[in-house]
Amino acid sequence: MRQKKKSAPAGPKPASESRPAYHLLIWLALAANSLFLLPWCLDFYLAPRFFFLSGALLLSLYLFRNDLRTHGDWRIHGFDLLLLGWYALNLASVAWAYNISEAIFYSQKVWLLFFTYWLTRQVLSRDPAGVRQAIRQAVILLSYAAGGILIVQIAAAFLQFGSDNERLYDFAKGVSGNKNLASGFLFFLLMLHLLFLQEKGPQQSRVHHRWLAAVLVLLILLLQTRTVYLALAVGALCYVALRAWVNPPFRPVLFKRILPVAIALMALVATGVAIKGRGNSLAERLNPATYLDSQTANERRFIWYKTDVLNEDHYWWGVGNGSWKIWFPSKSIEGGYRLQSYNVVFTRVHNDYLEVRAELGMIGAVLFCLLFGAAFISAFKSLSRQEAESQERHDLIVWTTALAGYCVIQFFDFPRERIEFQALLAIILAHIAFLSRGWWARLPGLTIPVAARSLCMAVAALLLVFNAIVGWYRIRGEMHNVKLMRGFEKGNYRQVLEEARKAQNPFYEYNEVVLPLSWYEGVAYYQMEQIDRSVEAFSRAYRLNPWSFQVINNYASALVRAGKYEEAITLYEQALAINPRFEDGKFNIAYACVQLKNYGKALEWLDQVDTRAISDDEEAHQRSAALRKRVEETRRAIEEKME
Repeated sequence: MRQKKKSAPAGPKPASESRPAYHLLIWLALAANSLFLLPWCLDFYLAPRFFFLSGALLLSLYLFRNDLRTHGDWRIHGFDLLLLGWYALNLASVAWAYNISEAIFYSQKVWLLFFTYWLTRQVLSRDPAGVRQAIRQAVILLSYAAGGILIVQIAAAFLQFGSDNERLYDFAKGVSGNKNLASGFLFFLLMLHLLFLQEKGPQQSRVHHRWLAAVLVLLILLLQTRTVYLALAVGALCYVALRAWVNPPFRPVLFKRILPVAIALMALVATGVAIKGRGNSLAERLNPATYLDSQTANERRFIWYKTDVLNEDHYWWGVGNGSWKIWFPSKSIEGGYRLQSYNVVFTRVHNDYLEVRAELGMIGAVLFCLLFGAAFISAFKSLSRQEAESQERHDLIVWTTALAGYCVIQFFDFPRERIEFQALLAIILAHIAFLSRGWWARLPGLTIPVAARSLCMAVAALLLVFNAIVGWYRIRGEMHNVKLMRGFEKGNYRQVLEEARKAQNPFYEYNEVVLPLSWYEGVAYYQMEQIDRSVEAFSRAYRLNPWSFQVINNYASALVRAGKYEEAITLYEQALAINPRFEDGKFNIAYACVQLKNYGKALEWLDQVDTRAISDDEEAHQRSAALRKRVEETRRAIEEKME
C-alpha cells in the first residue's frame, strides 16, 4: 500500500516570511507624504506634511519594532553619527534662537530627516527587492498625480496669459505650493525613473518609464525654473561621467552617440545666448545669460549680501534655527526694491547653504557640507570597487546624480524648508549609505547593545509623538489664521480678535510673513478705539519681531493715540533705520512732532520724503505724484499751525 505523505510539522515561519511589510514605509514617506495636504491651512503643505510624516514614521516604528529589535542593523557608522550630530546642533540652537517655537519646529524637521533615513536604511538591509518595487510603484503614481496636476495648472495659465512666467507663480501651486519647488520635485521623480531605465526586465516597463520621464522633462521646461535647468545639466553630466568611469563598454556609446548630441545642444544653447529673448518671454526664461539681469537674481544677490552682513556679527553659532527671517531686516533692507516699496517679506534665504550659515554659524555650515561631502566620497569609493554588481553600480550612480542635483537646487532654492524634500533627501542618503555599506563598515563606528535598543526606540517614538503634537498645534493655528484673515479683509475686527487668540499657541506665534498674531490683535483694538489694549498687543508683537518696520510703525501709531509722542518718535526712527524708503513713517514722525509743537523738526522730516519714482512704470509715477501732493498738503497744514 502506498503511504500517505506526512505533512510537515507546524513551526515558526522562516525569517524571510515573517518580515513586516517594510515597503509600507516607502509608500507612506515617499508617495502619501508627497501628496498629503490640508486646504484649511494657511500653507496647505508644510505643517500638514510635518504632522503626517511624523505619524507615518511612528506607525512604521510600531509595526517594525520587533523585527528591528532582533534583526535590525544597530551599528551606528560614521554617516549616521554625522546626521545625529547635525540634529543635535539644530536642537541645541534652540537655546540661542530668537523664538523658541520656531526653533523647535525647524529643529524637529531635522529629526524627520534623520529618522526617515535610518528607517529606510533598516528596510533596505531587510528587504531591498521590496523597497525597489515600492519605489517603482510610488514614482509612477507620483508622476501621474503631480504631472496631471501641473499639466492642468500650466494649461490654465498658458490659455489666459501665454508663457508669462510671473503668472505661473499664481497657477502652478498644486504640488508644493510654489512653481520652483514643484519643478524641483519633478526633477527628483525624473531621477527615480532613471533607476529603472537600465534594469533588466520587460521592455514594456522600460518604455513606460521613458515616456513618463519625457513628460517630466517637458513640464520642467514649461515651468521655466532656471535652477532646475541647471540641476538637469549637472545631473546629466554627473550621470554620464560616472557611467563612463565605471562601465568601459559605455564609453563608445558616449563618444559616438551622446557626445555629438551634447555638442549640438551646446551649439543651440550658444545660439540662444547670442539671440536673447526680450521681456518676460519663454525664450528669455530659457536663456541662462539673462538670469543675472533679472529681478529675481538682483533680489537674491541683495538678500545674500545682507545675510553676509548679518553673519559677521554671529560668526560661529549663527542666530539660531528658524530665526533668519526675524533677524534679516535688522541690518536694514535699504536697496531691496520690492522689500522697501511694496512691503514684500522674504522668509527664506533662497540658498540653504547660506541659511544654515546664518542660523547655525560657521560650525553648522561646515557640518552641513560634511554631510554631503561624506555621502559623495562613500559613493565614489564604492563605485571604484571591482566586485560591485552592475545593477548596484547603476543604482549608486543614479542616487549620486540625484544628490548632485539636490546640491544645485538648494543653492538657489529652499528644499530644506519642505517636508517632502527632506523625505526625498533621506531616501537618497539611505540608499547611498546602504550601497556603500562595505566602505562604511571598514571605518570606526559603534554598536548599540541589545539591552539599549528598546530604550532607543522609545526615545525615537517620544520624539515623533512630540513632532505630532507640534504639527497639530501649527495646523490648528493656521486653520484659525485663515479665518482671521477673512475677518481682517471684511473689517470684522471682533472676529479678528477671536481668531487671533485661538490661533496663538506655544508652537505657533507668527503668520507666513513673520507678522506676530498679536499684531492683528493690536490692529483690531486700534480700529475699535481701545487704544490701551492696542498698545499692549502691539508691545507683545514688537517683542516677537522687533525688526518688522510694519510692526514698529503700528506700535508707534498706537502710542501716538495714547499721547506718548516721545516714545512713538523713537520707534518711528527705528522703522526708518530698517527701511529708509518708508515714506509713511516720515509723515508719522512729522505728525508726532507737530503734537509736541516742534514744527521745525516736523518740516525737516517732511523734507526727507523721497518723491522720486522708483522705476519707469506707470504705477511708480502715480505713486510719486501722490506723494508730492501729500507733502505739499502736509506742509501747508504745518505752516498754518506755525502762524
